[in-house]
Amino acid sequence: MNRRMILTLLSILSGLMLGFSFPPSSVGVLACFGLIPLLIVLGESEKNLQAFGYTYLAMMVFHLITLNWTGGYEHGNDPYMMIAGGVTMFVHPFFYFVPVSLYLFVRKRLGDVYGLAGFVLFWVAYEYSHSLSEWSFPWLTIGNSHTYDLARIQFISSTGVFGLSFLILLMNAVGYRLFLGIRREGWGTFSGRSVAAAGVMMVLYMAPKFHGEAVLADPDSSGPDSVSVGIVQANLDPWEKWRRDVPATLGLYLSLTDSLIGSTGRVPEIVLWPETAIPARLLSPGAASIRERIQSAVDARGISLVTGFPHMSVYPDSGEAPPSSKRISLTGERYDDFNAAAFFQPGDSAVPWYGKMKMVPLAERVPYADAFYLFDFLRWGVGIGGWQIGPDSVLFLDQKTGTRFSSVICYESTYPAFVASFVRKGADLITILTIDSWWGRMSGAYQHKQFSVLRAVENRRWIARCALGGFSCFIDPFGRIHDETRLFERTVISRTVPRRSDLTFYTEHGEWLPQICLLLGTALLLSSVIPRIGAILKQRERAA
Repeated sequence: MNRRMILTLLSILSGLMLGFSFPPSSVGVLACFGLIPLLIVLGESEKNLQAFGYTYLAMMVFHLITLNWTGGYEHGNDPYMMIAGGVTMFVHPFFYFVPVSLYLFVRKRLGDVYGLAGFVLFWVAYEYSHSLSEWSFPWLTIGNSHTYDLARIQFISSTGVFGLSFLILLMNAVGYRLFLGIRREGWGTFSGRSVAAAGVMMVLYMAPKFHGEAVLADPDSSGPDSVSVGIVQANLDPWEKWRRDVPATLGLYLSLTDSLIGSTGRVPEIVLWPETAIPARLLSPGAASIRERIQSAVDARGISLVTGFPHMSVYPDSGEAPPSSKRISLTGERYDDFNAAAFFQPGDSAVPWYGKMKMVPLAERVPYADAFYLFDFLRWGVGIGGWQIGPDSVLFLDQKTGTRFSSVICYESTYPAFVASFVRKGADLITILTIDSWWGRMSGAYQHKQFSVLRAVENRRWIARCALGGFSCFIDPFGRIHDETRLFERTVISRTVPRRSDLTFYTEHGEWLPQICLLLGTALLLSSVIPRIGAILKQRERAA
């Protein structure tokens, strides 16, 4: 077998290990070693162009395994979705050239040790920065691979998921260093350095496990107060629901809500309906009859209700200029649509709403559409599409129970700092409204549900997750899933969950770890381009 074939196979192996470390696979440990084959390939590549080619191959395999659901190929209902999914799988791997190119640059100038330190710092900094812009896509944060290993992830209440990424990348770097030592010394020989590297890997792997088992041995998920939450999973076809008769859809949800009350023998205090459950602009004058019917139902049943819906906001002809990405109706009105959640309470005609703030690039909104509004045709045509960014992170306050909670919508739950911002503002419960049945039985729904486990642990909050076609569930502050529904079933669940007001270190201090990685990575990069500093560091590495 020639050298090129070996490097190709190693690149594919790296992609396979990363891909199968993500849900629904429960072997997240593969990520702890999945980048070692790629590091071997990068070390053997004679030119940067060759290194980038192998990097793309590894990342493409990773994407094909992890993101194959994005195109909806199981059902083939939507050509736009199929094209967008293909673009994601084959274009997004190019983003990984950023940390890899920085690693190669530093390694060339400062040697392997500083290069590997940079590899860890640059990758974590890349993941963090890739969660900030409108082009952001935090789905593939490498820490997301460990959602089934509850003991190992408990420390993220201090670091957030990027701390998990840091640990995984550090294990890969130490593992690669161990490989270099054994290859240099001979496979039958183990020097003190090799033994030390193996010991470091063992500590990195086992320490979080021991810590997490101690936490889980005596978990405290209680709070001074609790709230009863009901979840309605209607299992409507996510395409057909936009063509259904709205009063009939509302009737179905009200009927299921009544069955929820009947099945438990008591009335839940807060009931959740999923993302865009009612496909009508509830707060617009034209939907007054639908809104009044919901309010009457809420008053009669004595429940508070959160429902997803498309919200239309009309800009006045005078006053502040609307954004460039606005729409214009047939009557000349300037308006925007928001993927929103509304909160109805008994005896209160005021209906606060929250507009989704984190959008799936292209599918829900053209990134930086206010600047590039001419490309607005590049948007999904299912439902409303082309959503505007919500104006603020709104907390809902249930007057009856005093519960303050966030209504995170779908894709937003993959953003750790964004979810933490609601808790920092006072949320003692997190609710998630989503659809997830767009993707059939492929891995997308499994991944999205599992990522919510990380948000619960990071913030030590109960999560109530309401999905149109599954998975709906409750997640406790230590990541344990309760009352999980199946995909594509029409059902209801309810649970009384404790409310908590304490803040974790991560919730209070945010993304301190990746920001430190960004600073240290920048310092290392500058050191590699400043000759004197670079010479000193290189001399120290030789001495070591």
